Amino acid sequence: MINKIKNTVTWMACAALFTFHFTLFTSCEDMLESDSSRQLFEPALDQKTDSVFYAYGIMQAMQQLADQYYYQNELRGDLVTLTDKASTHLRELASFTADATNKYDSVYLYYKVINNCNYYLAHRDTTLRTGVRNVVCNEYAAVAAFRAWAYLQLARQYGAVPYVTEPVTTIAQINANVSASARETILAGEAQMLEALKARYTDEQLAVPTFNQTSRSAGILNWKDNGGREQEKFISPRKCFIPLNVVLGDIYLELGEYERAATCFYQYLRYAGMVDKADISVNYTDPMSTIYSVYSPIFKDFIDWPADYNAGKNSTIFQGQPTWLNSFLHNYAPGDVISYIPMAVNYTMGQTTDIPAAYGYNYYGTDNSSDVSTAIQFGFNCPKTYDIQIVPSRAYCDSARRAQYYYYTEQVKVSPFNWIVRNEALGDSRAQIISQGLGADSTYVYTYKPSTAYIYLYRNATVWLHLAEAINRMGYPDAAFAVLKNGIHSELPNYRYLEVYAKDMAGNDSIDENGNKVLDMTQSHIDDKYYLTPESYELLTTRLPFLAQENSDVFKNGVTKAFVGIHSHGAGAVEDLYSSYRYSTVLNAKIADISRKFNLGLQNYTKDDYINAMEDLLCDEYAMEFAFEGTRFSDLTRLARHKNQAGTYSSNFGDTWLSRMLQNNAPGITTQNCYLPYSNGR
Repeated sequence: MINKIKNTVTWMACAALFTFHFTLFTSCEDMLESDSSRQLFEPALDQKTDSVFYAYGIMQAMQQLADQYYYQNELRGDLVTLTDKASTHLRELASFTADATNKYDSVYLYYKVINNCNYYLAHRDTTLRTGVRNVVCNEYAAVAAFRAWAYLQLARQYGAVPYVTEPVTTIAQINANVSASARETILAGEAQMLEALKARYTDEQLAVPTFNQTSRSAGILNWKDNGGREQEKFISPRKCFIPLNVVLGDIYLELGEYERAATCFYQYLRYAGMVDKADISVNYTDPMSTIYSVYSPIFKDFIDWPADYNAGKNSTIFQGQPTWLNSFLHNYAPGDVISYIPMAVNYTMGQTTDIPAAYGYNYYGTDNSSDVSTAIQFGFNCPKTYDIQIVPSRAYCDSARRAQYYYYTEQVKVSPFNWIVRNEALGDSRAQIISQGLGADSTYVYTYKPSTAYIYLYRNATVWLHLAEAINRMGYPDAAFAVLKNGIHSELPNYRYLEVYAKDMAGNDSIDENGNKVLDMTQSHIDDKYYLTPESYELLTTRLPFLAQENSDVFKNGVTKAFVGIHSHGAGAVEDLYSSYRYSTVLNAKIADISRKFNLGLQNYTKDDYINAMEDLLCDEYAMEFAFEGTRFSDLTRLARHKNQAGTYSSNFGDTWLSRMLQNNAPGITTQNCYLPYSNGR
């Protein structure tokens, strides 16, 4: 192992000798080319200007690893399956049989990002100012976040790897005896670096840089729209970076330091929400439509819809608000996307991606007459390929099909004039992202998300759901459930479980004949419609003060809702007080299901049972929310480690759980044997 590590570092160091002339100082036609006119022979980072060039260079290294990052996570999860058109490299990844020759197994690509970051962090002058304003801090923090993200991925995919924090550029460094560091050591080291920056800079100084640009052109696509007009792709500079608190929260979550993770996510959401509430809002979903049942390969069995189905109220409440599908539009600022890796529009403009083609979209094709044609159009006129390699798995389809969909019906005409909320086994409407081809393409299944040549890294939904994951493991499963049902915002206290006691004439608690205090039933909320416990309410007003008075304008719902429960993306009206999507109902059903699957014989449920079940509920939500975005393997292994660490049912219950989740890929996979072989290939 040591020899392999030394060989990798040697290769990495040799590459570093030309990295800054090849990766950073690329041709003037590249989509991430800067406008610098500096003579670029010896990289210098002691001037106020031109460091944007280095930042874009790091982004180019990110582009080069984008496909590998995506495939390592998505194919080794349980949500996709391969067709007979799939390459050997993809098949090996999916079956956990990849060796060092696999195209998508190269630590070199991660270290290329890391070494570029190391050079910047070692040499950038952080004292440069314009007047009283530090002109470096935002960019410096963003580069540190890039390096932390790259090490997080290495730790997830390879476990113990060399931890290199200085730029490797000399023969002496090449010959250094570099050994592997444990994943926990690496992640703790990156967390320490980011915490030092948080102590040094303000929230404003840690915000991702924008370079004073809302968007910039990435070039003209090879194919035209239906009207024969050229299409230009744009990128948002700020979405090319990863906010420091987001990646730091993810590192803490990976380490099982749940309160620290939750605090980072809160700090990110609070600051971003103060700048622009739209940056942290949660999109709603279009109401389920019968068109899905006709044309979706998942919903095609749902022919008879309930006679009282009413899509009207959702449309009224959320009129003018962004829909969930806006998150995946082919534009520079799609929906709730926080960070992405934008790929080039063609081979002459920079780094391209194979991912759209694997799903049937010939993103770099030119034949406008052969665009993907599906019943549910997303405004994306991309040429097609018949060599589809990846399609949704049966596990994904079954999960979507089994989901309960909640919908509004007519309003009750007597007090309190509430809407009746129905639920039916109509499936999760997020699966509308899957569509059947039309005509000659009717045997093909198209998955829209990966088609746009943007590789998504973080969305608002990611932060909120990872917050829920952390809060749950802190011991507050009901607060975690709030992220799914209502969202955490100013109206959440309406769902508090509340016991209010009657008072006598003297203002003391009224006592009945048995000596017990008497509940005031006109003010108490004690049935299962109300689920937020006093302990969770205190958490959300103190240690994680989302509901504190000082944040009343940040996390606030008005006439139109900025925040909704994430589960509403797939199920509609779950937030309603009269919805049957309730904490006790849903969690009890999940516990019973877990007990049955793993022969646990659970009867009298404990808080630990609820925490474990809530985690499984979040895992289900991740499947529907983040499918085909390149996160699944990391989500599964992280949750499995949580379960091992908790030891609720056994010290290796997480491994048993993970093996079951991945039984169709490779039975027997655990958190110990799931790592990729360490390869230094390019």
